[in-house]
Parts: sequence; C-alpha cells; structure tokens
Amino acid sequence: SLRAMASPPLEEHVFLVESFELIQQFAKQFQDRLCGVDMCVEREHGCQHSCISTPGSFYCECNPGYRLNVDGKTCSPIDACADGRHGCQHHCVSVRGSYSCRCRPGYYLSHNKRSCTMIDYCSFGNHSCQHECVSIPNGHYCRCRSGFTLQPDSKSCRATDLCNGVDHGCEFKCVSTDGSYHCVCPEGQQLQADGKTCSKCGAGHVDLVMVIDGSKSVRPQNFELVKQFVNRIVDLLEVSPHGTRVGLVQYSSRVRTEFPL
Repeated sequence: SLRAMASPPLEEHVFLVESFELIQQFAKQFQDRLCGVDMCVEREHGCQHSCISTPGSFYCECNPGYRLNVDGKTCSPIDACADGRHGCQHHCVSVRGSYSCRCRPGYYLSHNKRSCTMIDYCSFGNHSCQHECVSIPNGHYCRCRSGFTLQPDSKSCRATDLCNGVDHGCEFKCVSTDGSYHCVCPEGQQLQADGKTCSKCGAGHVDLVMVIDGSKSVRPQNFELVKQFVNRIVDLLEVSPHGTRVGLVQYSSRVRTEFPL
C-alpha cells in the first residue's frame, strides 16, 4: 500500500523497519530527511551519555541503570537498594539500576537469592570433636555430652569425676559414672540401704533366692558368667540352716527349682 502511494524512487521514500533495534537508526534517517539538521551533531549538546535529536531540538538520555539528573544532561546510577524493597536478609549491593544480595561472613546465599543460611562447618567432617560439633558463624566448637568435661585440646572429652567435686559420703570408695557416682564396698562386705555405708554379708541372716535364665538364647559362655556370679555371691555369705539360706530357681521353657532354701 505504501509503495502504491509513494512517488519514485521508492527506495528513498518507502522504508521497512524489520526489528525494534533498527527503529532508532531509522528515526535518525527519517528526521534527517524531514528536518535536514541533526541538532546533536550541529550543536554542543553536553549530554553525558546519549543525545537524541528531535525536529529543531534534542534531549539527553542515560544508559540503562542510570537516571537523568535535574540538569537534563548528566546521569547518576540508580540505587536499587535505596527504596528498601530489595528483600535482602543481610546486605544489598546496587549494580547499575539493579541489585544483588550478599551475606555476612559465615553465611551463604540461599536459592531464593535473598535469604542467608549459616554455613554448617561441622558437616565438612574435619572437626575431630570426640562427642558433638556445634557450628557458629565463621567456625565451630566442640561440646561434650552430659557428665563429661571438655579437655584443654578443645576436642576430646573426659568423664566428670563427681567423686572429687561433691561430698559423696562413701564409707569405703566412690566411683564416678557418666554424670553421677555410686559407693562401693570392699570384697566381703555389702552396701547398706543408705547407699554409703558397708557391712559384712554375714552380719545379718537373710533368705536369698536367685532366679536365673537357662534358655538356649543365653548361650553357654554367658551361662558360665551367670554361674560365676552366683558363686561369688554365695562365697561371701555365711550359709547355714540357722544363718543365711540360699535357693536357686532356673527357668527356660519350664521353671525348675534347682535346690530349695
């Protein structure tokens, strides 16, 4: 339709703009033909970035990521972080009209590119903590389980010796365990009900019945350990018809009295 309307030569009067990138170039050609004067070329425009000619005048434009100052000529970078809508958890860094989020040391940027996650230094597997590793920003530290104390190397743990730190009151000997302690008596004596004092097993007469598991699941070597335990207990007692009496019951698929009191 344009070719039918235009006068020859058509190549000088009809133009096809094939892409948006060519519009600015075509506008300049079209303006030159209409006005004949490119004000950006003919005058000292003073534009910091780009000069755009218009019929009989011109105006300045800034590159992407910049805004035109009030003087209409110079340009300033757009601070995309200044409006506070960036959503960065730690730091916002402006980059020519845009921005990027950054994290403080000891953190890394999450998949959403805004929030920050603390680096799990314990997951690297080189902490050498004997018990527990605890991650903190920029590093980690070792921690012991309850009942243990961290050693000077800051990695290994030692059971806390409560016997040396409390008034245990044990008559004979105090033995520390994980986070606790208990009293023990010398061989041939037994611990009294108060858990602290000792008395000889023969000092009182009791009727003692021991019940042991004799099923196949115990296994022969474990059954021998049970018998040794029974022997040690009986050896400490003064067994007699009028003193301490001992009986033994064994059970498996059935219950059997091995010997009465």
